[in-house]
Amino acid sequence: MLLHGLQDCARLWDYFAEPMSERYHVIAVDHRGHGDSPPATPETYKLSDYVSEVADIIDGLGLNGVILAGHSAGSKNAWMYTASHPERVSRLIITDMDPDSHNPGSVEMISRYKSEDDNWPNLEAVIERLRDRQPHSTDDVIEHCAVQLTKPDSKGGLVWKRDRTTVTAYDRPDVWDMLPNVNVPTLIVRGAISTLLNAQVARRMNEVIPNCRLVELPDAAHWVHLERIADYQRSVEEFLAE
Repeated sequence: MLLHGLQDCARLWDYFAEPMSERYHVIAVDHRGHGDSPPATPETYKLSDYVSEVADIIDGLGLNGVILAGHSAGSKNAWMYTASHPERVSRLIITDMDPDSHNPGSVEMISRYKSEDDNWPNLEAVIERLRDRQPHSTDDVIEHCAVQLTKPDSKGGLVWKRDRTTVTAYDRPDVWDMLPNVNVPTLIVRGAISTLLNAQVARRMNEVIPNCRLVELPDAAHWVHLERIADYQRSVEEFLAE
C-alpha cells in the first residue's frame, strides 16, 4: 500500500507501482481531499485522521501482512499506523520524512503552499513549479506529475486537485515517541540533499526504530522516489528480498 505526501496524489507512485505490480498486489491511495478523493470537513485533516483513514482501508479490504510505503507525510501516516497495528504490517518503507513538530524545511515548503495561488494559466506553468521542487526529475516525470496533480478550472486554466484545506489545517505533532513501537522491518530512504529529512535526524530515526536500515540516495532531494526512480526501486526491492 502506497501513501503519498501532502498536496500529492496516488498517481505520483506510478513509476514505482507499475514494475512492483509484477510481483505484488499494489494499492495506491488518494488520501481525503487529495487527487480524485472528495474533500472532507476542515476539522478532519489532522494527522490522526489520515492514520485512521489507513486503518479504515486496511480493515475494509481485510488486509494482513501489508507492506506500507509512504512518501513525506504519507510516511508519517504509515509509521503511526504501524506502531499501533504491527500485527497487520509486514514491512515499512519511510521515504524522506521526519518525526519533529518543527522543521525549517517543512515550514518553508508549507508556507509556500499556503501563499501560492491554486490556479495556473496552463500546464507549462505547473511544470515550471514542479521543476523547482523536483530539480532532478526528468522532464517526462515532471509533466506526468503536473497532469496528475491538476484539473481544468472554469477559466480555461488548471487548478490543483487537492483541497486547499489539506494544507491550512495540517498539523505536525512531535511523534518521536511512536518510533520505538514500530516493531516490523523498516527501511528509511533519504534524498542526500533533502532539506526536509536531514542526515542527523535520519540517523537518529535509524537508531530509534528497532529493526531498521537507512539508505541515502545521492543527487536527490525530498521527492527522491521521483528523482532517482531506478535507485529507489532497487533499494526497496533489496530490502524486501532480505
